[in-house]
Order: sequence, then C-alpha cells, then structure tokens
Amino acid sequence: MLNFGEKHYGKMYQNWLDKTGLDIQTLRNDKWVASNIELPRRRDNLSFDHHKEVASLEPPKQDKLLDQAEKENLTREQLRAEKQNIVLESHRESTLVIDPALWLGDCIKLLKNIPDSSVDCIITDPPYGINYQSDHRLLAFTPMTNDTKEEAQELLDKALATSSQKLKDGSHVFIFTSWQSIGWMQETIAKYFTLKTPLVWVKNNWNPGDLEGAFASRCEIILHAHKGRRHLFGERDDNIKYFNRVPENTLVHPAEKPVPLFEYLIEKATAPGETILDMFMGTGPACQAAKNKGRKYIGIEIEKKYFDIATMRLANLLPSFEPESDQVHHATL
Repeated sequence: MLNFGEKHYGKMYQNWLDKTGLDIQTLRNDKWVASNIELPRRRDNLSFDHHKEVASLEPPKQDKLLDQAEKENLTREQLRAEKQNIVLESHRESTLVIDPALWLGDCIKLLKNIPDSSVDCIITDPPYGINYQSDHRLLAFTPMTNDTKEEAQELLDKALATSSQKLKDGSHVFIFTSWQSIGWMQETIAKYFTLKTPLVWVKNNWNPGDLEGAFASRCEIILHAHKGRRHLFGERDDNIKYFNRVPENTLVHPAEKPVPLFEYLIEKATAPGETILDMFMGTGPACQAAKNKGRKYIGIEIEKKYFDIATMRLANLLPSFEPESDQVHHATL
C-alpha cells in the first residue's frame, strides 16, 4: 500500500478509489506516510500502522523506532508509547554542565544557589519526623537533626518549594519515607509534584521493634513523583524492590541506604551525564551511586560529621570542599 501511493502519485484520486476500494482520506494518509518514509527505509515485516506511527518524526528517529519495533516485536501501541517517550525527551531542557559537588550547610539556603531547571532528578532521604533513635546495640548514633514531626514537615515543604524550581520539567522524584510518615509526606510532595505508584524496598532482614506485639518490619517505602512526565528507562518493572541493607558492621549513619538501591533508581530515571540532587545526603550513598553510573550530582548535608564521611567516601573520585557559612563552593572532577 505504501508503494502504491508513491507509484501512482499525481493520478486522479478517483482512479485510486476505483482500484483500491478505499475512501479518499485513507488514500491521502497512505500517500502522506509514503512520502515521509522512503522506500529503502521501510520494513517489510512491519505493518502500515507501524510506519504511520513514526512518519511524523525525523528520519533518524524513524529508523531508531522501526529498528526497535523489529527487534523487540513491538505492537503498534507499544511503538506509540516509545515514540511518545522520544517526543517527551526532545522537549526537555538541555543539560547544563554542573560540576559535581558536596555542600555542607542548610539545604534551604544552599538550594537557592542552584540554577533553575538544571537538575534532572531528585533522590533524597529526609527526616521522617519520628524522633528516630537507632536501636542498634553495637552502634551508638545520636538523634537525627530536624526529626520532630513539626520540624520535618516544615523542612520538607520548604526544601521541595525551592528544589521544584531547580528540577527540569519532565523529571523524576524519589523520596524515602516510613509507614509512620507516609501520609503527611505524600500531602507535602503533592503540592509540588504528581505522585505515582510508590516503591516498596524489601530488605534482607528486619528491625527488632516490638518482638512480641508487632510483625517484624522488613520493608521501607520510596515515594515516586513526576514534575511533568518522563518515562522510566529500560523494561517496565514492578514496584517491589529487593536490596540488602547496609551491613551493621559498615553502617555509618542511622538511616543509611545501600548504594545499589540508589544505582537502580538513577539508571531507571536518568540518562548518563545528567544531574542528581540529594539535599539530605547523609554520608553520600546517592552521590556515590551517581558517580558510579556516570551522572553528575549535588549533595547537601547539614551535619558536619556526616558531611566529612561523605567527603572521605568520595575522596578518590571527587575533591569536596566545606563552604564557609552558606557560600557555595563547587568541586570539580
């Protein structure tokens, strides 16, 4: 049919109608598709509808999608979804060149130094507002900063109000939470972003807690949101994620999360060279994961002892600087 429209271009539409039995609008569509996809680039084992889906794109994008449709045996609907992803990506603002950096100080003040629409993804683990005190008998951690409910709510609201301006349209947001805090945290996040299906991180062991009166806790919750809309890279996964906890003998922060978990989120949500923001970085596992996966990053931490650990953690990869007061110092590779 594609060939017919091209070979008979210039003849009367009535002749086409007589020969094909199709209506005039269908023939016009056929001709449009044929004129936008040259004969050598058509795929014999893909339908006309497959070609029609990509006909509006530039030739390199047509070839990429048609190759993918052949290789992965995509349906028309699946091809349409892939095309939409390409269109969305083309509308995202170009990535600014941002030097990776670790900053010590109040994130509410330091976030203002980041250029607007320069961050590609937010992944962060803020205080949950539960006055968390580690119950590790072998490790003594002091109570976390800003962890009363009132402090945590105000802090997260202000942090998201500013960081939402720094995040590009068409970007992902991942924020860790607990079952005690999920309600108010969802309400706060929804003020600035569109909530999606949350993730459940299943750990390889459980917290002690109430040994006789409660079920053992083996999971934590990661709230997922969008600013605008962006696809997830790779295959579609379910929202249950299995990653080991940080071993107790290497734990240096009471709420430390494993680097492989951050690596997974970063690869699903961003492309290489893009910038990750973690404004509650703790000891820097998200920044470490970003570096491991070829992304830029900005990490902010208010407690010096954890900032120092993050600095040492990345010492072989990145020179980090402690800003005086709230002045920003960029660390470059």
